[in-house]
Amino acid sequence: MYDSYEVFINNMLSTSHDFNFKNNKLYNSVLEHVTYDQGNEYIHLIEKFIVEEFPEILFENINNYLLLNDKYGYPLKYTFMCMNKEINCSPTSLRYILHSLLILKHVKSSNLEKIVEVGCGYGGLFLAINYFSRILNIKINKYYFIDLPYICKLIQKYLLLNEADVIIDYSIHSAYNYGTDINDNDLFFISNYCFTEIDEVHRNNYINNLFPKTKNGFIIWQTIFNLPINNVNIIGKEIQKKVEEYPQTATITHKNYYVYF
Repeated sequence: MYDSYEVFINNMLSTSHDFNFKNNKLYNSVLEHVTYDQGNEYIHLIEKFIVEEFPEILFENINNYLLLNDKYGYPLKYTFMCMNKEINCSPTSLRYILHSLLILKHVKSSNLEKIVEVGCGYGGLFLAINYFSRILNIKINKYYFIDLPYICKLIQKYLLLNEADVIIDYSIHSAYNYGTDINDNDLFFISNYCFTEIDEVHRNNYINNLFPKTKNGFIIWQTIFNLPINNVNIIGKEIQKKVEEYPQTATITHKNYYVYF
């Protein structure tokens, strides 16, 4: 299902000199498609979450991450109000902030210091986790990326462009190894939207090969791909909590959920 997406990324990396991908319509069918209205909802939730959970995060921290993640790739940006101040950013970067804070709260409670992410886009969520973990004094020693081969090349280039701001050690792995080449345990697992949309055979390979190496995790679970939320036990982990995604970016009949294990 990702063939045209991979072809576009490969062609862009091979022929383009300006690294222009975030505003491409084909790319937007997979990533960087958060709407302006959803961006406003993310801001409201970020502000609320900071007040309730992480008051040490300041407006300057929010704005600095947005400037960092929107620097490359030519994203489509809008003007928003955040903490009563104006910002200009991609709505997708706002989503990365909220998701990183939800994840970091769970990472903190799990006391795990190693993360594995399946389906990583260009690395924007990692940059948010990398940035805000430092502010929140949450120690992360290692980050494993797992994605399709051409997307791995995109991640590698994107992170090299941002290497001055990266403090977490990371390695990048092909999705077709299903984590078999990761020689580590007690991992915190992340997969936002990807795990539930890949084919069952690939999903089962992750369940059999990668999940035994994980202890806790966070999944954004899509039900539109014939995986009801009641099927979450297929991962073979004790589910701590499952709540509706907020803001809800799916449909009323096929909702997305945040799954914590």
